[in-house]
Parts: sequence; C-alpha cells; structure tokens
Amino acid sequence: MGVSLDRLLHALMRRIEALVGGILALMVVLVFGNVVLRYGFNSGIAISEEVSRYLFVWLTFLGAIVAVHEHEHLGVDTLVRALPREGRLACVVASEALMLLAVSLLFWGSWKQTLINMGTRAPVSQVPLAAIYVAGLVASALMGLLILRKLCKIVFVGASDEDLVLTVESEDLPGLKAKRP
Repeated sequence: MGVSLDRLLHALMRRIEALVGGILALMVVLVFGNVVLRYGFNSGIAISEEVSRYLFVWLTFLGAIVAVHEHEHLGVDTLVRALPREGRLACVVASEALMLLAVSLLFWGSWKQTLINMGTRAPVSQVPLAAIYVAGLVASALMGLLILRKLCKIVFVGASDEDLVLTVESEDLPGLKAKRP
C-alpha cells in the first residue's frame, strides 16, 4: 500500500506541476498581450490584470504544495545536524507538528474568508472573490495531509536518516536524486 500511495502522490505532484506550468504560461500570455495592446494599440483587455492576479495566487499555493512534498522549503539546520539522532528526531517531530499547526491556521483563515467572500464579486470579471481563498483551502488541506503522512511515518513506522534531514544543501541539488545524505 505504501508503494501505491507513493506512486499516487508522485502522479498527483506531476499533475500539479503541469498545472503550475500552464498557469504560468497563461499569465505570461495575458500580461504580455495586455502590454503589447496597451503600448502598441492604445487599448487593452480589462480582465487581463484581474485574472493574472488570481492565477498568481493559485500558482503560489500550488507551488507550495509541491515544495512541501519535495522538502524544498527554506530552512536552517546547522544546529540540527550537530545533534545526535534522538535530538534530530525530536527536532523533526517538533518541526512537522508546528508546520501542521501553521497549515491548520491557514485552512481556518481561508475557510472563514471563503465564507465571507462568497457573495462578493470581482469588479471586472465578476468571479466570486471566494475563488481566491479556495486556493488556501486546497493548499492547506493537501499540505496538511503531506505533513501528517510524514509525521505518522516518523512516529509510527520509524525514521530513516533521510527523514531526519530537514533541508537540502544547495550544492547537493544537482545530484539530489542520485545521492541523498
């Protein structure tokens, strides 16, 4: 089951990455097209700026999900690397628990903002503003599941030395797939 779940998560992350790429391409077309129209033809697409802003919010949150899955968020682990295995284990558990708390707060705030903004519409596109806050709901829910999965693996299955590494050194990035510390 663990292998099939890993494959399912990997496939989901690849689809999210493709969606992020599509969103980025659409944003480039919208913004660049609007700039060309504005400066070249003294006109523009009114909806372009608004839609680009909403897409950027979604792009950021979807990218955060992938970063949590691939352990690519910034971190400082100078102290953690100097600790014995038990100390590193305690730090990883505390870190994962705090991240779980943070995404829980993000979910709660996004939920409240989604409910508040259900009836409010964007001025140009008339899209409900709740669509922006749903990005926070989706991201916090998926990040929470990923963090909870890692925390359960560490606590109940046992942590490998790879699980106790909180960050990836920048010089390790090119060979990351080949060798993990």
